[in-house]
Amino acid sequence: MLQLNYLLISYRGGGPMSEEERFWNWVIIFVMLGGTFVILIYRGFMKRGGRSWDLGVIPRNFKPTEKNIFELFVAASGAIVRRDLDNHYMKFSYIDQYLEKNFGDVYYHAIESYTYSLNYAVKIDSLASWSNEHLSEEWKIKLINFLAGIACYDGGVNLDEQRHLLILMSKLNLEITDFDPVYREKLTRQNERRDQARTSYSKTDFFYKVLGLEKTASVEEVKDAYRRLVKLTHPDRFMKESQEVQNRMSEKFREIQTAYESIVNP
Repeated sequence: MLQLNYLLISYRGGGPMSEEERFWNWVIIFVMLGGTFVILIYRGFMKRGGRSWDLGVIPRNFKPTEKNIFELFVAASGAIVRRDLDNHYMKFSYIDQYLEKNFGDVYYHAIESYTYSLNYAVKIDSLASWSNEHLSEEWKIKLINFLAGIACYDGGVNLDEQRHLLILMSKLNLEITDFDPVYREKLTRQNERRDQARTSYSKTDFFYKVLGLEKTASVEEVKDAYRRLVKLTHPDRFMKESQEVQNRMSEKFREIQTAYESIVNP
């Protein structure tokens, strides 16, 4: 502080200061110290925001911009996909296509954000609280139907997915009638999910389904889907997971390779 005082004296050319000059000298010092304090507090707050995501909590400084709502949808998708990890590689294709269609201005291929959201799933209370504070009812209905679409994409809804969606619906102050009729019918079933067995498809149909594509997809689309999915399911990504998860993802990785090779080299 004495050094600051000395600099101010030097700047004015030395000599004694009047009472008014001394007063403004101290004002400048306090403003500088206050500014430094505010910067430190802000940086700490931002760091806590990053830490919040690791804990599954949406940080307070997460504003409802279009880009942030896009990221929120990605985070929410990870939380629902974790309830059916067996088929998460298929569901990413649906997620990616939905986001590109509905967030064209801010869309990017969010595979890294998606992977992060699988490892650090956003908590349902935090998701509902942020959405109730920042999203309109229209956007909340879009969010819940987006998540229902993810759950239903592979043919049905398991009990864990069903439970998650219905709890979130309640916390968002929505009604079962806010779901798309197709999703509503599946969510209100009491029986377990009806998996569509491989035998219900021809082999070719099944291979396209594995890649998340329609049979009308071009060769380039097949190659693009294959490149995305092998990155997503590569065994190296799951080295720190349990042996069960590693085995499951190795199987999925091989299934994707088989599907790709069967389509491009029939």
